[in-house]
Amino acid sequence: MEKNSIRWEVLLKSVRGTLSSEEEIIFQKWLARDIRHKAYYEKMCRVWSSDNTTYDLHTDVAEMIVRFDDYVRNKRKARHRKILRNIYRSVACLLILLTVGGGLMLLKKDKQEIETANRIAGSILPGQGKAIILLPNGEKIDIASLSDSLSYRTAGFTVEKDSGIIRYMKRQQARTDYHTIVIPIGGEYQVKLSDGTMVWLNSDSRLKIPTAFVGNERRVFLSGEAYFDVVKNDRKPFIVETDLGNIKVYGTEFNVKRYSGDRQLKATLVEGSIGFSNDQVAELKLQPGYQLSLIEGISEPTVEKVKVYNEIAWKDQRFCFENRTLESIVRDMERWYNVKIVFEDPVLKQLQFSGSLSRYGEIETLLHFFEESADITFEVDNHTITVKKIKK
Repeated sequence: MEKNSIRWEVLLKSVRGTLSSEEEIIFQKWLARDIRHKAYYEKMCRVWSSDNTTYDLHTDVAEMIVRFDDYVRNKRKARHRKILRNIYRSVACLLILLTVGGGLMLLKKDKQEIETANRIAGSILPGQGKAIILLPNGEKIDIASLSDSLSYRTAGFTVEKDSGIIRYMKRQQARTDYHTIVIPIGGEYQVKLSDGTMVWLNSDSRLKIPTAFVGNERRVFLSGEAYFDVVKNDRKPFIVETDLGNIKVYGTEFNVKRYSGDRQLKATLVEGSIGFSNDQVAELKLQPGYQLSLIEGISEPTVEKVKVYNEIAWKDQRFCFENRTLESIVRDMERWYNVKIVFEDPVLKQLQFSGSLSRYGEIETLLHFFEESADITFEVDNHTITVKKIKK
């Protein structure tokens, strides 16, 4: 296989959120290899941008894929953009048909539906790189106020605004100074700790870290959501402390989600080994592909096998969900788009959806997706969105 090519099966499974761990690695490498790959993939997922598209339930999927592959192969040098856009749209429609409900589904917009785009004034934007660094002396460094073209360097760390990374330098310290990285609603940022560990921070999160790891452990304090790629050090374990318990790590990749509004802690292991413990639970170890969940007020956590990419897709700029309730999906949307979403009827909270969409798309794209998949509509008033059932 050419280094710039990828099997259609992998793309299809990515859109559906059903990639295996090996396929996920293949997909992410392909996505990162060329900026055009990302644009290509996002076009495939934008079926709902076409207002008049319908597909018959008996569409020959294999034949359509072969035709598309042949066309791209023959026309790559010519780059016939106008025709290619139309074909992208057709393939995107096909992929979404495969995404929703696990099978082909007729996508035809209700003629009575008022376009969501006309109900949104354009003020609801997706999140972006935002962070505030709280220093021990009370000083606040708002990264948004820094120059876009210059790196901000001070004692112990550097802010690279163009790449969205705060880098802490490895150095010897006799005492421990702590910084708190605050990610506001509608923000995200990456932090490289002094030991080389990488941390991706999601919206509405706080990470308290030492500027250098002194002593026999590496301990950080988290509220919100973060993905960790921890540098291995058997002599100095890495510990993520939350208000519901601690995750102990020796060198691995995992995701921790602990928002107080969700009333739940979730720790998802990608690779390696982690252990969870608190005052009531002795260390409980996880295997890759499993998720630990602890609900507030319940002493015993549960452990179950999950589709890992659905839990960590946010760090790769995607919303991925499979048979997930609308109530849980909109909580993530509220934090990312800085909106308030309310339900006219509590029953609507339990509607389940499956899909894979860009986190950097307009919110109307998500709303269109839900409207096309269920008998609901959205009423937008400034930054408040009401979910309503369509009255027949």
